[in-house]
Amino acid sequence: MPIRHAIASFARAPLRCQALRFALAALLSLPTLGQVHAQDGIKIGASAPMSEYFAVLGEEIEAGARAAIENGFATLTMFDDACEAEGGAKTADAMIAAGVDIAIGYPCIEAFDAAMPKLAEANIPLILLGVQSEAIAADRSKGNWPVLRLAPKASDEADALATYMKRVWRDAHFAIIDDGTLYGRQLAEAVRFRLEEDNLRPVFTDTYRPQLDNQIALVRRLQKAGATHVFMGGDAYDAAVIGADAASIGIDLTLAGGSAFVAPPADGGLADGTVFAALPEWPAADRILSDPASGRKVEAIGDGYLVPSRAAVEIALQGVAGGGSGVFFGDFLGRTFETSLGPISFDGNGDLTRNLFEIFVIRNGEPVPATATGDTGSIQ
Repeated sequence: MPIRHAIASFARAPLRCQALRFALAALLSLPTLGQVHAQDGIKIGASAPMSEYFAVLGEEIEAGARAAIENGFATLTMFDDACEAEGGAKTADAMIAAGVDIAIGYPCIEAFDAAMPKLAEANIPLILLGVQSEAIAADRSKGNWPVLRLAPKASDEADALATYMKRVWRDAHFAIIDDGTLYGRQLAEAVRFRLEEDNLRPVFTDTYRPQLDNQIALVRRLQKAGATHVFMGGDAYDAAVIGADAASIGIDLTLAGGSAFVAPPADGGLADGTVFAALPEWPAADRILSDPASGRKVEAIGDGYLVPSRAAVEIALQGVAGGGSGVFFGDFLGRTFETSLGPISFDGNGDLTRNLFEIFVIRNGEPVPATATGDTGSIQ
């Protein structure tokens, strides 16, 4: 099942110790991707919350990272940043004291913001997991930070959606609405701006009141405006209510939205035909998230950081393969790494050159990649 990009969503599902052992065992059973021969003794530091509420993130990051370590070529040390600024500063100091060659992790922006200036001063490259904020680009440039972001930028979600809509909704009478939250408003505005670049303009815009049990009045306004397709800057609960209300009064609406459409069943079922952008199940997830003894899928583990952290270590090892004494940030730019996430490369700013967000369509109550339905645009 695709996953939300928000960090808190990864922490909602409990991570049972037995499930984690199964997942780690399965990860370790996979061959390391690519021909990796890192220099002897490279020290990799991984920072993540390892205790209390966000501990699930740290457990996933540790499991994935340890699965990629080659015995004799590298060592991995975990550091607990507690998902807080103070913890981030402490882990950076601890990494510097430990002589870490390269760091991965820091899924929480508070810890990252406090740690990165210290790591940069010590010339320790960081492969950043999870943080999507666009604001780090300015800080990275200003501080000459050696950071590679192994996560989509915040704008990538809107880019994926707009690319799809420009092709598939080009001749549709569409509306753009949002729930007034920061996420919903910004996503709706970003999508509208990208569509208007191609002279595609909504027939109706509105900010609706979220979390209502009845949205028939909104549906009637959409009908009056002539909208047959609706982009929502909102969550799965409201999408389910709007979809159900439209069906109940015989109005055919196709809904679309962002990764907030991914939610537990308690938030309601999305109507067939609903479109959304989300991060996919990562390549190799079927092998990673299974019990190697029985082949049974492990439940309630969540793969939010499991595969990306493995990929981060794979990149770290390949980046120093055949190197001399030291890890150099420039060695990671302008090349392609074969990883558990597929081919990965970074641009001159240290951002991914490919968009990790994919488009899904609900078919028979289940999300299906839009590529399988034949109605997708090309996402670069």
